[in-house]
Amino acid sequence: MPLPFPPTRQPTRLPCAILREPTMIDVRSDTVTHPTPAMRQAMFDAVVGDDVYGDDPTVQQLETLAATILGKEAALFVPSGNFGNQLALLSHCQRGDEVILGDDCHIVWHETGGAAVIAGVQLRTIASPDGVLAATEIQKRIRTGDDIHAPRTGLICLENAHSNGRVIPLADMQAVWDVAQQHAIPVHLDGARIFNAAAHLGCDVRDLTQYCDTVMCCLSK
Repeated sequence: MPLPFPPTRQPTRLPCAILREPTMIDVRSDTVTHPTPAMRQAMFDAVVGDDVYGDDPTVQQLETLAATILGKEAALFVPSGNFGNQLALLSHCQRGDEVILGDDCHIVWHETGGAAVIAGVQLRTIASPDGVLAATEIQKRIRTGDDIHAPRTGLICLENAHSNGRVIPLADMQAVWDVAQQHAIPVHLDGARIFNAAAHLGCDVRDLTQYCDTVMCCLSK
């Protein structure tokens, strides 16, 4: 027969977390996580204003901070990484231009043909083992002649870290940048995971962004 509990003491209750099934770790995407209570409170307390008139101080602070960290002249806050990449295509290219990029990059696979529908450019893909674009292969595909039937090479796009998880070495980025400079072609960096790449390489993020004219980064990564 079990002994009764002392009158001044209640039975110990185990925390409910111990009794629950283990929490599933969702790795389908890096955007399926939820904000913490502190993050929700920060959003609730944020000073806001009209963005068109430049009256939103938190957006201005974010854009200034991003430009400083990334070593660029200015920054623009937009709703998504797709939006940022498409802005780069629109900014650098004329309609009908050709963009050189990896055959397995995000712009090709995961942006629902936005390059054609929104920016009006065509994509010229090259094989990119482990996400690395060889500068020699890019060199071969740059349109350098005066053939009126050929599109103009308007942009080269890189992705670092690549969405397959591979971090592109600085030497490979510099090699692509050097080729682009020789032909006066701008370079855009899909840097959705650029801070992860910098952490892996043990360098400042500006060591990466020095090899591109524009860069997109995500706050959700």
